[in-house]
Amino acid sequence: MKATTSPQSGRPPGDTHTRAVETGGILCRLVALTLAVLLTACQTTPPSAVTNPPTAEPYTSTVLTEGDTIRVAFEADTNLTTVAKVQLDGTVTLPLIGAVKAAGLTPEQLRADLMKRYEKLLSINELTVAVLASSASVYVSGAVLKPGRIPLDRPMTALEAIMEAGGFDLRRAKPSAVVVIRKEDGQQRHYTLNLQNALRGQDPTPFHLKPFDIIHVPEKRFNF
Repeated sequence: MKATTSPQSGRPPGDTHTRAVETGGILCRLVALTLAVLLTACQTTPPSAVTNPPTAEPYTSTVLTEGDTIRVAFEADTNLTTVAKVQLDGTVTLPLIGAVKAAGLTPEQLRADLMKRYEKLLSINELTVAVLASSASVYVSGAVLKPGRIPLDRPMTALEAIMEAGGFDLRRAKPSAVVVIRKEDGQQRHYTLNLQNALRGQDPTPFHLKPFDIIHVPEKRFNF
């Protein structure tokens, strides 16, 4: 018995139906695979996007770095007291002894070194070393009144840095979605902060900043 053919295509009717079923099956499998990939992506949080802020101790610098400003005060010879900036080569220039390596030392280590250097030059060589300004900085951008660089010369929270930048631009700012961008372990991480709670005094765990953090205040979608 011969199979009947379609008068237009010359193919058996059953062959056309089989091809349609196969095509439909392939499309269904593709749709299912696409949905599976999308669901997996939605359930996976990339390592660089972290919404929960870490609990961190306030940053306190104990080692002098290039750009720091220090004061070396002499107890007996106050006229020698000097305010100096650590230069790019890591040194400070002081009376009577010239350039001295300071970068990489703590203030106490530098003091001990200077005590030895001044021992034969001064009758009473008691001195102190204090950091007046640190070169460590953070950067505030977005909907604030004075965006820019903020010296991290003391322990500072994200909210305090924003206040140093003039505060929120209340017409544009969205305090509930502030982002801190930080480089950790070779990766760039994003921490989302709800500083609206902090403004209301409802945030018991302030977010402390580290050197070179970037604090971005996003704008509201509608400014009315």
